[in-house]
Order: sequence, then structure tokens, then C-alpha cells
Amino acid sequence: MGVFTKDFLWGGSVSSMQTEGAWAEGGKGLTVYDVQKTTKSGADWKVAIDFYHRYREDIALFADMGFNSYRFSLSWARILPDGEGEINETGLEFYENVIDELLKYNIEPVVCLYHFDMPLSLMNKYGGWKGRETLAAFQKYAETVIQRFGTRVKYYIPFNEQNAAAMLSLFQLPSDASERDKKKLQASCMHHMFLASASVWHLARQYAPHAKVGGMVNYMPIYPASCKPEDIFAAQKADRSYNQQTLEVFAHGEYPTDLLNEWGKAGIAPMIQPGDMVYLSKAKMDFLAHSYYQSLTVQADEEGDGATILMRAFQNPPKNDYLRQTQWGWSIDPVGLRLTVKELYNRYHLPVFTIECGIGVDELLNEENTIDDDYRIDYFRSHLEQLKLAVTEDGVELMGFLTWGPIDILSSQGEMKKRYGFIYVNRTDTDLMDLARYKKKSYDWFKSVIASNGEAL
Repeated sequence: MGVFTKDFLWGGSVSSMQTEGAWAEGGKGLTVYDVQKTTKSGADWKVAIDFYHRYREDIALFADMGFNSYRFSLSWARILPDGEGEINETGLEFYENVIDELLKYNIEPVVCLYHFDMPLSLMNKYGGWKGRETLAAFQKYAETVIQRFGTRVKYYIPFNEQNAAAMLSLFQLPSDASERDKKKLQASCMHHMFLASASVWHLARQYAPHAKVGGMVNYMPIYPASCKPEDIFAAQKADRSYNQQTLEVFAHGEYPTDLLNEWGKAGIAPMIQPGDMVYLSKAKMDFLAHSYYQSLTVQADEEGDGATILMRAFQNPPKNDYLRQTQWGWSIDPVGLRLTVKELYNRYHLPVFTIECGIGVDELLNEENTIDDDYRIDYFRSHLEQLKLAVTEDGVELMGFLTWGPIDILSSQGEMKKRYGFIYVNRTDTDLMDLARYKKKSYDWFKSVIASNGEAL
């Protein structure tokens, strides 16, 4: 008998803005990504990899690899161009067509409602998640899609990496804003995001009681730089701030005492309206989803709360001499993935779903129109070996494993040269070329992994 369950979910994850393109087609409204300046690499989000026009071709490739699961995000502005108001039927039909195409091949759609991108009008009118009005708009959007998708969708992720999404809200403020203003904004955004997540759970119970809703974080194991007690305490504070506080709300439906204490001491607590906490308390998540890319090492070089320690470590991470790094300076830490799923399951006793994991590499097609990406095979093999140990040795209830970027897409910074996929897309940062798809060596490897349910690594 194999390690993974017979209904284990295998596949890949993407976001709308990194794949779809068609930025001004089909009645879609402008989003915050659409008006960003082009990235330092020269790429923009207008075409991406043109999934909007090529989804049938791409889904056929995923099906050939054996995917039984595909997680993608919806562009809110494709469905509600202004974020609220009139529904754009053309946009909604696009996603229904994608879902139908997935189901044709017995691939479960895992639908993410928010992946860092929102209709521009909501940012302009209400300051994004700072405004309670954005929460109300999200609830209408969530109700629209959950009702429309019906029994076709069994898995919903309200927010991509909700802990990271809350941190990104800080970039809405002027660069000279005070630390207190930044933290006050973040607290308000966090509260509205938690209520928005809860609303997906409540709406699914109302309109799609068969569906499971999972809260998602970017989980990063945080190691102390030494055995020095101060370093260990700094690592614990950073872990609480980044990983655990968000997960506690997902699992328990209430704010942890250390978060409430931080808000109270700093005088930045969000406006909590009557009924908010009861609404939150009823919406405990059905499973916990996470992305995993790397671990982080921190040291106690000066005092600060968990978020401050974390930001310093992001900006100037102490080197972990036991780990290799990717071209982009991310630590390669397979054991960290085992640690991640073990921590999630042991702490919160909910099924765990690894829905992002991968390695970005600068790659070019060879003369045979492929790429011998043995490094990617080695990366996934070592990570899957650790997941198998998490199941057999640690007793983790693991739902599935989805890779980030099963096909080359724009990176989160808009770089095409940072390639994650099993499938090469023929474009560069600045030249769209013909956008043709080519299989890399890892394509057939992952196909055999899925066919054996993870036994043939």
C-alpha cells in the first residue's frame, strides 16, 4: 500500500494576473496590477502567458501529466469590473468554461477568490482592505461565484497566503508614513480579511454545503541563528507574527491573546463591530492550505516585535550554512517542508494541503526544444520524500501536493525568466514571441510520480 491516500490531490497552482493576460478583454475592469509600472525586467501583466485564449491547450497538457487537481485564482475585476455593482457575464462564463474544461478531464478545480489583486476602483474608493466597504463588496463577489459554480467546485481558498496579503497592505501607505500608521492600517486590513475569509465559509455552507473551505498561509519555518536564548526567542516571536497568529484564527475562530495584546499596547486595534467575533467564531476552516518555498533564519540583533524581527531578516537574512540557495537567493530546505506540515497538523488538527512549492530557474530551450531540468526533478524528489516521512513517521493527514507554476508564468515580481514550470512557455520578459508550449524533462518525471501516487520518485 502506498504512502499517500488513494484520493490524494496532485497538480499545480497559478494566479490570474500571472497567467491570463487579456487584461482589457471580455469586459474586465482594471485591477491594481494592471496599473503598476512595468517591472524592472521590462515585463507587464497584459498578456502574461495568454491562458485566457489558450486554457484548453494548457489544461490538456495538465491532464496528460495526470493532474487530478488545479488551483487557480479568479480575477475579481473580470467578474465585477468595479468590484461591486453589475456582474460581467462574459467574465463569469470564462471561469465556468475553465471549470468545465477541468472537469472534462476529472481535474478538481480548487478556486482561490483573492490573490493579491483587486479591482482598481475599490482601491481608489475605499483604500482597498482598509475600508469596510471592500469587505461588503467581497461578500457579494463570493456569493456570486459560489452560487454560480454550484456542485462543480468542491474546494475554495478565500485568500492566497493571507499572512503575506496582510503584509502587502503596508505598501498602500506613503513611504514616509509613521510606524504606528502602518501598523494601524495593517490591523484594519487583517480584521476585514479575516471576516472576508469567514464569509466564504458561511456562503459555502449556505449555497454549496458539499464544498470545503481552507485558510491559506505562506508558511516559513523560522530558525534561530544560534542556541543563544535571545535568538531562540526572536525566532519564536517572528514565527508567531508570520505563521501562527493567522493560522490560529483559521483553526479557532478567534484572535490569539498575543495579537490582541500587541494591538492594545500600540493603540492600533481595528474597529470590531458587534457580531464580528461571533461571525468569525462560527467559521472555523475545514482544512489548512499553505505554500512552501524556503525557511528563514533570524537573530536578535536588537529589540522589536515579531513583525519587526521578520522584516529585518527579509532585508538582510543571516546565512544558513547548512542549506544551498536558488538563483534568487532562496534557501533550499526539503526538511523544512516536513517541519511545516508536521507543525500545521500537530498544532491545529486539521487536514493539511500543500498547494504551492517549486523552484524558479533562469532557463532557455535547447536545440531539441526542451530543457534537461534535472535540478527541478531533484528539488521535487527531495521535498516529496520529506512529505512521505511526514505522513508515515509523523502521522500528518495530507490532502495533496500542488506545485507552483506547473507551466512557466510571470513571477510575483513580473519576471518571465524566473521559470517554475514543467512546461516551457516561449516568451521572454520583453518579447512575447509565439508563446508556444514545450515539455521539459521534468514533465515526464512528474507524470510518472502522479501515475504511481508518489511511489516512483
